[in-house]
Amino acid sequence: MKNKLHSHREHLSEIENLLKSRERFLITTHVHPDGDSIASVLLFSAILDHLGKKSCIVLDDPVPRKFDFLQNVGNIRPYENFQCPYPPEVVVILDVSTLQRIGRVRELIRPEHRIIHIDHHPESERLGHSHLLDSDESSTVELVHYLASVCGLPVTQKIATLVYAGILCDTGRFLFPNTTHRSLEVCAEMIKRGANPGFIADRIYHRNSPQTLKALSDALATLEFHYGGAVSCMHLNHNTWKNREKLDTEGFIDFLLTVEGTEVEFFMLKIKPDLFKISFRSKTYVDVNEVAKGFGGGGHTRASGCYMEGNEERVKERILAVLQKYIHSPGKGSPVRKD
Repeated sequence: MKNKLHSHREHLSEIENLLKSRERFLITTHVHPDGDSIASVLLFSAILDHLGKKSCIVLDDPVPRKFDFLQNVGNIRPYENFQCPYPPEVVVILDVSTLQRIGRVRELIRPEHRIIHIDHHPESERLGHSHLLDSDESSTVELVHYLASVCGLPVTQKIATLVYAGILCDTGRFLFPNTTHRSLEVCAEMIKRGANPGFIADRIYHRNSPQTLKALSDALATLEFHYGGAVSCMHLNHNTWKNREKLDTEGFIDFLLTVEGTEVEFFMLKIKPDLFKISFRSKTYVDVNEVAKGFGGGGHTRASGCYMEGNEERVKERILAVLQKYIHSPGKGSPVRKD
């Protein structure tokens, strides 16, 4: 951690000075927030509380119920009917690579606002004025944790829980390639400070509703394999999704990762008629960030996503046509034909 603090010293100092020189802050993150993004905004808010500053957190989408145990999660406000109690001087944007990713919250940003941007996605755009960008980090909360250290935020049990939970989620329970020795060292330190791994995992992963399990069953029933089994996919349709407030589909695609012999997995979630939210995963050699970028999305090398319009078959055909260019026979380098 000391080496990272040193390498980011200039950017951390710049952000620290801005935090100390301003009084009113607005904090946000991407649409469809996940564990890393939620932990990041809550940790940043804790830093501002420690410094005696005013802050509001506003998100385009509601916080999933599984994160209801995190410190001050009730302070996060949805964009609907949001009114900031004061005019912010600084807007803090966390865990996004482009401004479009914060959704309707963009409408709250004014030309006079200073912007702090912290992110760990590859090829992240520099948004605003002060940046802390590092795609070598496991998560954005790990970067915010460095800032918390510089600003002298005491690591209480609740703060340790935030950091641990954010890293746990963005590393896929420490299974994804972005799991680093640094992220494990930070998590070990958080356990020393009171984070309870069993409790955190239970709250996040072991509270599925019956509706969620039924939806998973429906999605798995659509499972298909293509290109000699190198690509797997499934979808969830609009009728099943109508009870979305009771569903948590975030981890559905991870079930496809368990299939031996697959290289790329994608999950098509219909969120509106003729609009799909696509999640991509890959195991060894396909850069699904590049795949998603081709459809206007993005993310990481092994995990990314996008939105696509069209009916189910047309969206699937478009994705498969692109993936065919990336899939190769083992040891040969030539595309594998569709089954």
